[in-house]
Amino acid sequence: MPPSPAATNFKGPRGPLKHRCGLCQVPGPKAKLSLCTGCRVVRYCSREHQVQHRPEHKSVCNKIKRYRTKVAKEEDAVRNATEDFMTPANAFETHVGHFWGILNTRDYMRARFELADTVRLAGTLDGVTEALEHMRDMLRLCRKDNVGVRHIIPPVMLQLDQDQECYDFIKWYETEGQRGDYDWGNMDLPFLNIKGADILEDVEYLRGKYADVHNVSAVMLLKLKLLVDIINIKLARKVISARLPPETWEGVELRVIRSPLSRQWVGKSDQLLTSVQQKLEIHVKLLARTLQTLNEHFVSTLLEADEWLSESPYTYSRGSFEEMLLLLQYSYAAWWQHEGVLELLQSAKAIAAKDSEVEIESMMKSTTFKTNPGSNRTKAELLDDVSRNRLWGYFSDAVEDATSLNETPPSEVKILSYLGDSDYDISDESD
Repeated sequence: MPPSPAATNFKGPRGPLKHRCGLCQVPGPKAKLSLCTGCRVVRYCSREHQVQHRPEHKSVCNKIKRYRTKVAKEEDAVRNATEDFMTPANAFETHVGHFWGILNTRDYMRARFELADTVRLAGTLDGVTEALEHMRDMLRLCRKDNVGVRHIIPPVMLQLDQDQECYDFIKWYETEGQRGDYDWGNMDLPFLNIKGADILEDVEYLRGKYADVHNVSAVMLLKLKLLVDIINIKLARKVISARLPPETWEGVELRVIRSPLSRQWVGKSDQLLTSVQQKLEIHVKLLARTLQTLNEHFVSTLLEADEWLSESPYTYSRGSFEEMLLLLQYSYAAWWQHEGVLELLQSAKAIAAKDSEVEIESMMKSTTFKTNPGSNRTKAELLDDVSRNRLWGYFSDAVEDATSLNETPPSEVKILSYLGDSDYDISDESD
């Protein structure tokens, strides 16, 4: 089934963000691509392509222009306000950190959020970079973050491969930011001051009942990103070890990784790579348990995102389906752009389905199934549910398959071996 029109807005070219033509999507040097003077976030390789793309681009271009005008208008209103007992003459000079608490700054903050989110959704390197700049500055202006940009910043950082910065940001919010005695109104207190946190450290601090589902999801994506890099290093090494001299290996390995953090593992021993891989696998599965507790809809909506990306909830509560819809709006572009990540999850789900086929067939033949509600469900529907629920139990099998060059994946060998050794006869379960 093709993705919905809304889903295509989140599904641009996969891989690292690059400057590219808005029509043909061919990447090129920034200096050789002309910037749309209207929106200032889309580039073109030629005048012809800009003209050709205009009917499709016009709507979002005009929307961004309107938001820029609105932000400028609201900023001027704040900078040149008539001072009274509730309104400072210029909150940009006297109340940095306290915006939103000052009533006349709220329209400005709303307008800037609309601009930031719209350029983010343009999906270009210029747009995503500008969005992050807006949101970081909005946190500077309003430390309490009443509009919630802290939920969008981590996936945007991951899109821009600012992986260490992303992890530091999340760790601050999940440690210092969780303190009940932190005074958000005291601008002299340290804020987002964690730097260089260990990405391989224990994830237990992210597993509390008050953990933020957006942050846990972003850390999981980061861990998966690093895991895919480890897989790619291992695959590259298997391919080139018999063909190229060892002194060339590092150059090849650098080309198959994405995260700047993964550079530390290039050229390292297979034993070290396997150790890092195993640690990342454990972390991902632990975070998966936490996400299941925080929001049971995480896996189903992430893997079936095309069905839900057109939904934009106005309100939500913790653990609700609406919360997950909002998480998709904020982070799915990052999940999509990281090649290999969603594929790992889909692979684990497929392995779970394959390993559960005999069980499902047996269950469907039983009298218990036939006489209870749900007996009208098809095998495919049951397998879809079961495999999604069992996905994380097969995650390591998916990783093993991803690192294998064998024609028959290791997971399939295991399943065939199990079925061959088993004396289990599904016909015995018909009543």
